[in-house]
Amino acid sequence: AVPAGRKKTRAKKSKIPPRDTLTEQQRKEIEEAFDILDTEGSGKIDQGDLHVALRALGFEPRKDEVKKLMSDNDKENTGTINKQQFVEIFRAKWGETDSEDLLQLAFQLYDKEESGTLSLDNLQDVTEMIGETVNVEELQEMMDEAAGVKAGDADHAWEITVEQFMKIMVQEKEKTLG
Repeated sequence: AVPAGRKKTRAKKSKIPPRDTLTEQQRKEIEEAFDILDTEGSGKIDQGDLHVALRALGFEPRKDEVKKLMSDNDKENTGTINKQQFVEIFRAKWGETDSEDLLQLAFQLYDKEESGTLSLDNLQDVTEMIGETVNVEELQEMMDEAAGVKAGDADHAWEITVEQFMKIMVQEKEKTLG
């Protein structure tokens, strides 16, 4: 029963898509993560790459779980999966992760020295891999801004942390959306 003086209201439909569907932005981010893992540009990744992606996104899959994901998706038994199959695997897991996790995956993959920082060269690799055309000066400005270096200072930020990387990527995303 509804208390006197109060109207019965219908629950509003959520704008959040069901757990097993992806927004266009989520699909794009997952495809970009695949492109980062596909270092040879073959259009395929192996079980080890899938394991790296799952762990980087905060999942702790056992080897047998990764093996099952591979066998469920690798119908031809090639030992590899393509981008669409990769997207399908993450479509099911997307409700458990977010784009921040994908950015952390990108950071980890380009932090080849495992120093916890990215250099200007590393950032250039990231932008090339995702198909963005950003010149060196713009990348340096973004690094400087993220590191708190004032415009016009003689000093530059030569490396950035994961937090600064996230700041840059969020700013770039907002520029493209805004």
